[in-house]
Amino acid sequence: MKCKLNSAIESMSGKCGNVLFKTYKRPNGKTETRAYLLPRDRRSGKFGYKRTTPPSDKEIKARALFSKFAAKYSAMTEEEMRYYAEQYERDKHVFNGKKYNTLRGYIIANFYALDKVGVNV
Repeated sequence: MKCKLNSAIESMSGKCGNVLFKTYKRPNGKTETRAYLLPRDRRSGKFGYKRTTPPSDKEIKARALFSKFAAKYSAMTEEEMRYYAEQYERDKHVFNGKKYNTLRGYIIANFYALDKVGVNV
């Protein structure tokens, strides 16, 4: 449902109890905030959605690959981190046509690209 925020609040996104707030930017530039009631899990009593289907093989492989790259990122040396930071700034935060807000996202995208080419990451 659409909701009107206090004039002191510009936008609001996130969960508060069993209500999820999302602020959307409309094409005309105005913002619109909506509130959604979340169901409660009967067993745990927590609010939110519970997955009803098991993860597919493809999803399990994607999770494993991401886990591998996240571990590789955590194990990077200072020198490797500096190299990627310089590359990140030189490329103006863009890799393969996508702009990354964080250095970590940029580095992990590089890992995915190297893995696709067949370079052992």
